Formats: sequence, C-alpha cells, structure tokens
Amino acid sequence: MEFLITESQLRTLLTEEERSMFGNYMKRLNTFTKQIVNRTFKSYGINLRMLLTWGTSVGGLVLPLDRFLRNQNFDLTEDQRMLVLAGLAFSLFFESKRPAGKLFSAIKEEGLEEIFKVGLRKGSQLKDAFLNFMGSLGTGSASFIDTIAYSFMIPIITDIQSVLMDTQDIDEAAILIAERLIASGVVLMSSQALTETVKKVLEKLK
Repeated sequence: MEFLITESQLRTLLTEEERSMFGNYMKRLNTFTKQIVNRTFKSYGINLRMLLTWGTSVGGLVLPLDRFLRNQNFDLTEDQRMLVLAGLAFSLFFESKRPAGKLFSAIKEEGLEEIFKVGLRKGSQLKDAFLNFMGSLGTGSASFIDTIAYSFMIPIITDIQSVLMDTQDIDEAAILIAERLIASGVVLMSSQALTETVKKVLEKLK
C-alpha cells in the first residue's frame, strides 16, 4: 500500500529551515568552493576568486571529485588536494582562463600531474553524464555555461528523487524545492527558471 503525503504536509517538510536538506547543502557547496579558493591563495598565491561567482555550481561538481580523490588513498597534503581540485574546477568549467597557467604550473611543480589526470578523467565523466541528463530534459538550446550552472543539483538528485516518491503533485514539489534552494542565498538564478528546471528533473525521474 502506498502512502502519499498531502500538499500541506509537503509544504511543512520543505519549508522548515532546520530540516531543509536542500538549503543546507547549497551552503555547504558554496563553503567548499570558498575553502578551495582561500587555501589555494594562501598556500600558492594563486587568486581564484572567479570561482566564487559559480560557488554552488563549482561545489556541486567538485565535491564528488574530492570524495573520489580521498577514496583513492593518494598521498596528498590538504594543500595539494585543494590545488588539484582547483585545477579540476578550472578545467571543467572555464578551460582556458588567465589564472590557469599559474595554477597548472603549480600542479606540475608539486608532482601532481598524474593525480590531476585521474581526477580529470573522472570529472569529465561526471560532467558529461550531467550534461547528457540535462539535455534529455528538453530544456532547449541552453549554452554550456547555462547548463553547467545547474551542477549544484548533482549531489542532491537522490534527495529530489526521494521527495518525488512522497507526492504526486510535481508542480508543488518543484516550487517548494526551488524556494528552498533560492532561500539558501547562494543560488544565483531566477526562481522561475529554477522551478521550471526542477520540474523537468522531477518529471524525468518519475
């Protein structure tokens, strides 16, 4: 027997700040990107502040790679791991921006090229899978940067799916999830665009 929560129960679940897995996770992703930027500047003198523009999006793509690197048991210091993650962020998001030369020189000087290549292969697979998923939603001909900007959803896809299991009202669920993401204060896109995208994700996962 299936038990579906009511609309009012769903709203209560998704609007209580202390229980908002969505808003809290967005803040965590943004904080993680700040840690990469601050640590890389402090340890290597490389200014990567442009990553902060896409704080949650960078975090959404790079945090899973941080877990991957940790699970590989590479002999990395905290500084070196953050340096590799910074290189991965630039490679996956920006490809050839001005700080990249100094960044990749530091990776080479630290003897981290092979580890970086391993991480880049994994990151490219993750990025491609996400872009293919987003492309399957039928969102139109959005540019690469417009699409990858939604990568903050990568770590919460299963959470979004769990909400879907508890309700049949996709419209209401999409609105409330988008509200929680926007309320985090670190997701910089319009509520309307985010709601529409979340709705398409829910419809795809259904």
